[in-house]
Amino acid sequence: MFTNNKVVKILLGLFGCLCIAIFFVMQTYSKTSNLLRQNISKNEILQKAEEVFQNSELADYDLRRSIDLDLDNTLSKYAQLYLNNERPGGFYPIGSWSVEWTGTTQTKKEGEIKVHFRVKYDFDGNLIERLESAPHLRRPYNFKNSEAAEEAARRFLHTVNIDTSAITVRNSASSKDDRVLIYDFSFSKPSSISTDLRESYEVNIAGRRITNYSARLIVDSDKVIFPKIHQTSKTVSIIIAIAIWFIIGLFLIGVFIKRLRHDELEFKRACWLGLTGFIIMWLAMAIEIFPQWAGMVLAGGLIGLFTGLGLILVYSVTDSLNRDVWREKEVLPDIIVRGFLRVKEMGAAILDSLFVSGLTLLTFGLLFWLNGQLNLGFIDFDADDHFWIFQGNLALLKNIFHTLIGSLYIGLVLLSFWFAYLKSKVRSNKILIILFAVLINLAGLHLYQIRPTYMAFFLLLPLACFWSYYAFKSNFISIFLSLFTVNFFLKLSLIGNLPNGFFSIPMIFSATFILILFASGTYLIHSKATAKDFEHYVPEYVGRIAERERFLKELEIARTVQLRFLPQSIPEFPHLDIACVCKPAMEVGGDYYDFMPNGNDSLGIVIGDVSGKGVSAAFYMTMAKGIIKTLSKSTSNPKEILTRMNEIFYENAPKDVFISVIYGLFDKENSQLVFARAGHNPVIVCKKMAKKPEFLKPNGLAIGLEKGPLFSQTIEEATIPMEKDDIFVFFTDGVSEAMNKNGDEFGEERLQQIISQNGQCSADDLVNKIAWEVKKFMGKAKQHDDITMVVVKVAG
Repeated sequence: MFTNNKVVKILLGLFGCLCIAIFFVMQTYSKTSNLLRQNISKNEILQKAEEVFQNSELADYDLRRSIDLDLDNTLSKYAQLYLNNERPGGFYPIGSWSVEWTGTTQTKKEGEIKVHFRVKYDFDGNLIERLESAPHLRRPYNFKNSEAAEEAARRFLHTVNIDTSAITVRNSASSKDDRVLIYDFSFSKPSSISTDLRESYEVNIAGRRITNYSARLIVDSDKVIFPKIHQTSKTVSIIIAIAIWFIIGLFLIGVFIKRLRHDELEFKRACWLGLTGFIIMWLAMAIEIFPQWAGMVLAGGLIGLFTGLGLILVYSVTDSLNRDVWREKEVLPDIIVRGFLRVKEMGAAILDSLFVSGLTLLTFGLLFWLNGQLNLGFIDFDADDHFWIFQGNLALLKNIFHTLIGSLYIGLVLLSFWFAYLKSKVRSNKILIILFAVLINLAGLHLYQIRPTYMAFFLLLPLACFWSYYAFKSNFISIFLSLFTVNFFLKLSLIGNLPNGFFSIPMIFSATFILILFASGTYLIHSKATAKDFEHYVPEYVGRIAERERFLKELEIARTVQLRFLPQSIPEFPHLDIACVCKPAMEVGGDYYDFMPNGNDSLGIVIGDVSGKGVSAAFYMTMAKGIIKTLSKSTSNPKEILTRMNEIFYENAPKDVFISVIYGLFDKENSQLVFARAGHNPVIVCKKMAKKPEFLKPNGLAIGLEKGPLFSQTIEEATIPMEKDDIFVFFTDGVSEAMNKNGDEFGEERLQQIISQNGQCSADDLVNKIAWEVKKFMGKAKQHDDITMVVVKVAG
């Protein structure tokens, strides 16, 4: 991306590795990291908690143990803003370990009840909470009075290393439950750290047993007021980020639906990715829920299923859009998916990702360090994102899985789909990169740890511009590797606080991961094979689109042929008012009509419909036109013309192709219409004096069904006298068989009724009226056949 020189790329990758190492060193020795440093290990906490539990009356119960870490965000914020980012001496429970035992037991009186025991220790190993919930264990002997109970509470505080000489009782209350007296005491004393802080201790006694105890350090809200703009800006930032992702999601679904309708999506690769995502997410949830087997199977499976389905949707639409907008970005992923890893571009992508990851982490590290030194703001830590490293190796595996899924979604949705969509709308690359940088920042980059968010937005805007340019230039492989590395290592920022620090399992994994990336990138960039050596992958839907375009082109050719061979104008003939219409369908049929004038004495009119659709139908329509044109020059007799036409067509056309035709001759001298019908729709005749139009359908086989003898024996000729205002309607089955969305046909009876009601109209008005009624009947239904009609009205 940044250069094509191999040596420079390797050096940039090496520089990225160095930046990552510097990031961890800066984080380990930063004031903020020291603020959260633990002076006691997880194993020591478990040892202390287990000792307390074993000395309780719940030790004999079969309870499930769990351990979790928590962070007091208020104390974290206070220390950074008012204590110069330094860990104060004395009682300051900025974080705590919570060890909990839960289960159920059966009682005669209440049936099954929950049993609960919990202890909490701060990072210095001080007990800050003890909670026991098991009502059936209460004993009906009590202290003589509240003073004796208070003295017992003070003795308990003394056993947990609290100086009781300076504490005072703020509140006390008592109640009675099934002969057991319950005392609640609230003690308080000023903190030695600051006058803004107050130590608070809650002790609950049931009978003679300490059931609940909690110790807190409270920030006096009357003395300390955190700037409201901090919370306001965070809330606004979160709302903006949610709105941006919501809008992107709507556009993504819209593009998905549109491309699905046009058959422009490939699901084969998407399904494999979705299956991988399902397995990874299910494993992550199983680790988190273990050992609750039902939850592991049901909840883990359900969340994994939605994750997999989401990846199928996101990948399929992103892949399709990128191939239209940014085809070069799909070249390397295509090669890798086909199993070819040893290509030069793969090495370049890996080294680019190391450089970008290192530079990004170094930027964050500098901002965190400067924040600690200059007190620019504060770091908003999240216990789930940063304290998991203290939970053990399974937590490491779980977070690897979570980071993989998160990086996939961010890379596909934001950095691939949304960038490609904007590129299709914004012509200027400079404007595109700047616009996308702002969107990256607003979509959540500025929400990562640094507060207040309005300050973080401006501090991280250069980094957002860098990532915008990177996403513009790079392929998805490089982007995904960078996202995973940055996100995972940011969550490891407190790794120096582990008891064995840089020699812990998470650190060994991280170092191994980076070394493997650098080594593989260096090796692959020296590969002889390049992306140009491989054929471009063509998704299956591209072939289907090409076939569809070929088909549409064929239809366009057929439509052009059909319209070109239809009469371009209506001939003028004495005493005849003539109008016609031909509306080709999307699936072009073979409708055909023509006029054969014979001076002012007679006018031949032919209308026909070739079987089949598309180019072949248009071809045989052209063939039929030529035959009739030729035959009409030697004779004007309708029966003779159709008989000879059948012989010629039968000899030259395939046996599965036929034509229905009516040939009529308007004879001016004898004032009559003579016509013959070869398997076509009847002629509708509306006589001036008749009550309703009638259908005339003399016998006749369609052209091309039989060689000749049977055709000539079957075909009949009909003669109809013409009078003023008589109407003759010739039409194809596209009129009578037009369907609405319910599948109902327009029908010949409805056509007959329209002609009867509009007999006073001119031929042109009648054609338009019938065409409008057919269109209204069809509604939004698709037109599947040509609509062709010729109307002749005797003018006088």
